[in-house]
Amino acid sequence: MNSFPMRLIAAGAFVAMAAAATPAYAAAPAGDAVVNGSLDNGVKGWWASKNTPIKVTGGRLCAQVPAGGDNVWAAMVGQSGIEVRGGQTYQLSFEATATKTTRIRSLVQGGGTKPAAIVDGYPEVGGSSKKFTYAATAKVSDSEAQVLFQVGGADAPYTLCLDNVSLVPVHQSVVNGSLDNGVKGWWASKNTPLKVTGGRLCAQVPAGGDNVWASMVGQSGIAVEAGKTYRLSFKASATRPVKIRSVVQDSGSKPAAIVDGYPEVGTGSRTYSYQNTAKTSDQEAQVLFQVGGADAPYTLCLDDILLTD
Repeated sequence: MNSFPMRLIAAGAFVAMAAAATPAYAAAPAGDAVVNGSLDNGVKGWWASKNTPIKVTGGRLCAQVPAGGDNVWAAMVGQSGIEVRGGQTYQLSFEATATKTTRIRSLVQGGGTKPAAIVDGYPEVGGSSKKFTYAATAKVSDSEAQVLFQVGGADAPYTLCLDNVSLVPVHQSVVNGSLDNGVKGWWASKNTPLKVTGGRLCAQVPAGGDNVWASMVGQSGIAVEAGKTYRLSFKASATRPVKIRSVVQDSGSKPAAIVDGYPEVGTGSRTYSYQNTAKTSDQEAQVLFQVGGADAPYTLCLDDILLTD
């Protein structure tokens, strides 16, 4: 089970904005579901496993993570009583540091006896403060969801510090990014058969091609607005390690990239995200996964494809 058995204190919040005046109380983002995500009010709203003491130090929520545990939920920091609405896309963001480089699990999950992940990410946290952002669409409404940082199974004790935690609703431009409706909204090059398998959009990528756009999976008719910052995020895995191009581009005769990334996709599913600000408005932009030029055939699978602003 992934959920903490006791609901100690209700509600939660992510990505709080930096304080500007004294006394410093950071303004929460509009619609933020997390309580006290800026940690201006001590540990109010937050709980932790008994084996994971927490306190606010230097304006950050710091947890003493123990070594050991058979799974990631053997040690947790969290907030309960989070309300999410089915069909709404949510963005979880936070800043984190750790006294040793380690990978943690950050997620929003539903209530119930078999809680399902709504937003899920596995950031690698190190000694320098870094902001992490993940997004996904809730499939069902839930008034008892949780924001969790699961840190069990560490090989040695360490301190994890969090700040500016937020969970906010965001606008999603991609149709059927969760793949609940089969391949609706998606197309692929003729040489790249496409189908939904196990809730993921899987493409049979051929070998060959003179360039990356010789084989593609995409969605057209995406509206973008000049001056807005867009974040493309998705989960991807492949039957062998490959580098692909993930791009949002305009519809001009010489298409220009709006958001562009070259993830190295491995056999384990992982979340990738890239962002940039649109320079011009376009009602017919495209989200593309360009996979041409492979030295051997492979299968690429995608899920939770989001373009948020």
